[in-house]
Amino acid sequence: MKKIRSFALGILGAAAGLLLYCGSFYVRSYLENQQTQQAYEQIREACVSPEYAEDKAEADKEESNKEKSEKEKSGEQPKKAAPSKKAKKTEKEKEIEESFGIRWKELREINSQVVGWIEVPGADISYPAVQGNDDDYYLHHSITGEEDAFGTIFLGCVNNKDFSDSHSFLYGHNMEGNLMFANLNRYAEPEYLAQHPEFYIYTPERKLQYRIFSIERAGARSPGFVYGNALGSEEYKEQLAIIQELSLYDTGTETDADKSIVTLVTCTSRLEEDVRMLVHGICTESVDWTEQEESQKAE
Repeated sequence: MKKIRSFALGILGAAAGLLLYCGSFYVRSYLENQQTQQAYEQIREACVSPEYAEDKAEADKEESNKEKSEKEKSGEQPKKAAPSKKAKKTEKEKEIEESFGIRWKELREINSQVVGWIEVPGADISYPAVQGNDDDYYLHHSITGEEDAFGTIFLGCVNNKDFSDSHSFLYGHNMEGNLMFANLNRYAEPEYLAQHPEFYIYTPERKLQYRIFSIERAGARSPGFVYGNALGSEEYKEQLAIIQELSLYDTGTETDADKSIVTLVTCTSRLEEDVRMLVHGICTESVDWTEQEESQKAE
């Protein structure tokens, strides 16, 4: 009888210990989540002008659709985006302190490896993006360089920091509380894509708009991870076609081998070890800051 009682007490003690551990784990996880949210809110407040918040992006999209509709009614042909210029940047361009409502000087003071800002309007994704010397460091470090399980949104080390490659990659963790790239998994549902069909990448020099054309659960050998094909090449055209075929559903967006793509990468909601959620977007507009600044001055 004493043995049974001792065993029962042991079980209760173990259960109590497990409960205490689980409780402390979730409390710690919650607190870390809150700290991360607050840290990025402070960065947004310090480095992003209010007029470039998500509601501004939505307004821009509505205005763009309105202009497109008016041009279609009048029979005016839409203008094709001018090819990007690869002329050598001046020192002034390299050291742009603020553009598109983002204070790059303040961001560079936080982390000199900042290369841009990623925003998915309405999807709780609005973060600075950095680029490390490898694709491991920022998986485990915050934007301030501290060890952090939340990591930082980062551009693949194989890519040019100005997103001029035919295929660029942005990586981010799938974290609780819809932090970082967690909401990318919601694109598994067509309804979510209908509500959030585009994303934006800002660099000091350019504002890039991307239309999502494929949602993919990808293994390590997926064509969705291939990079280096030249714009306009048959290899790149074939890659785009395959990526589109691998999409979980038809997004209704056409591809163009003369336009670059950016792939947003995170873990799947199922946390499958060898599978990643890929959200592929094709560039539909590129706005040069210096040209926009000169245009505003002329007005």
